[in-house]
Amino acid sequence: MSKFYFILLFISLSVLPGKVFSQRTQNYDKRDPIIVEYSDRIKISPNLEQAYYKRASEEAENKDYEMAIYDYTRALEINPADAELYNNRGIAYSKNTQYNEAIADYTKALEIDPELAESYYNRGIAYSKKGNYSKAVEDYTKAIKLMPDNAEIYYARARANDAIGRRGKAISDYDSTNILDSRLAQAYYHRALVYNEKRDYDKAIEDYSKAIESNPKYAEAYIRRGLAYGQKKKYRNCWEDVKRAFELGVVTEEENLNIINGNNQ
Repeated sequence: MSKFYFILLFISLSVLPGKVFSQRTQNYDKRDPIIVEYSDRIKISPNLEQAYYKRASEEAENKDYEMAIYDYTRALEINPADAELYNNRGIAYSKNTQYNEAIADYTKALEIDPELAESYYNRGIAYSKKGNYSKAVEDYTKAIKLMPDNAEIYYARARANDAIGRRGKAISDYDSTNILDSRLAQAYYHRALVYNEKRDYDKAIEDYSKAIESNPKYAEAYIRRGLAYGQKKKYRNCWEDVKRAFELGVVTEEENLNIINGNNQ
C-alpha cells in the first residue's frame, strides 16, 4: 500500500466524531428591551409601520424568524407598496427555509422596484437552496449588472455555475471574486476544487494555499491541499497538511469521507 493511500486510510479511520463547527443558537428573550420599546409604541399606535418594521428587524436578528415574518406582514398590511419590506420578509422566509415564500416576496419586491439588486441576489440564493441553479445564475447576473463591484454576488454565481458543471464560467467568476476581494478564503478554496477536478493539482495547491493564507484555521483547505500534494507524490507535505487539519479539528466522519471521495463541494 502506497504512503498516499495509507494517509487516506488514516483520515477515514481517525476522524473525530461530532461537528467541530457548530452554529451557536441564541435564545430569543421576550424581554429584549428594544422589542419591548417597539411593542409599547405599537400599543399606542397600532398602525405605525416603522414600529412593526423595527421590531421585525430585531426579531430577525434574534433568529425568531416566525415572529419577524408576522411583523413584516403587519407592516405590509399598512404599506403594501414597500419593496424593502417584501425583500426583508423574503429574507426571513429564506432563513426559515420557506424558499417558495421567499421567492414570491423577492419577486413582489422587484415588481415594485426593478432596480433592487439585493432582491435579485437574495432570490438567486433562494433558487440555489432549492437546487435551481440555472434560475439562480440568471438572478445573480441581473444583480451583477446593478452592483458590478460586489464580490459576494460573483462568488454566489461561481458556486451556481460550478453546481451545473459550467467549470470555465465558474473559474471566471471566482477570478472576479478574488480581484474584488482578495480576502475571501472560500472563493480560493472552491476555485481550487474546480482545478482539482480538472487534475490541475499545481493550481489547486496554489489556491488552497491562498485560502489558508486568508484563513489560517481553514481545516478543509488543509485536508484538500494535503490530498493534492498526495496526487503529486509529495507525501511529506501531504502528511503535514493532514496533521494540521486534525489539530484544527476536522468535521464529521461522513463529511470527511465525502472529502476523500471528492464529493464534498
